[in-house]
Amino acid sequence: MHHRRSTATALAAVLLPLAATLTSCGFDAPTDRVNTIAAGVNNREGSVDVLGARVVAWADGQGRLIGALAYNDNDATKPATLTGVTGEGITAVVPQGIEVDPGKGLNLASDDVAPIAVEGDFAAGEVITVTLAFSTDETASVDTPVVKPCRQYSDILAPDFAAEAGEESEAPEAEESEAPAEESETDDTYLCDHPTVAVEGHE
Repeated sequence: MHHRRSTATALAAVLLPLAATLTSCGFDAPTDRVNTIAAGVNNREGSVDVLGARVVAWADGQGRLIGALAYNDNDATKPATLTGVTGEGITAVVPQGIEVDPGKGLNLASDDVAPIAVEGDFAAGEVITVTLAFSTDETASVDTPVVKPCRQYSDILAPDFAAEAGEESEAPEAEESEAPAEESETDDTYLCDHPTVAVEGHE
């Protein structure tokens, strides 16, 4: 389509840096086999493409949605805004102002883009269905791999999950400070040198 060809330059500017980091490391290591599609998952069904979708998780149930958005409607007079992210068993906090100009692209993993925090029932090695809603009255669903913040994902900034949950836990901070140390001795799932077990059908 003509409108997709005309956005090629803009998309290259967004996706080439993303692809460079994704291909800089091999995917044969056990910790990387969870990434059945190295560059994530794509949905090109609407006027806003969702490209390379992944959730980077720092712990069970805590992650950040990354990937790229590309708005292919060159006749539009205003940007397409990401208005929501939903999925079974998950909640997501979408910051205001995540928008893509017509004919342009946006890298959700960029340090200049506020993180989309995702919490819920998921862990590294799983694939979860995430639906993105846009101001264009369109939605895009993607079966999204959950990966650890290792190797090509090591520079991804984590959302402030405590801030998203509110300020209710300020008082017991001292008591909880020892808990992570105990967990790290019994659960190595999110250590980069620990193999990630892929879910059945996604090896």
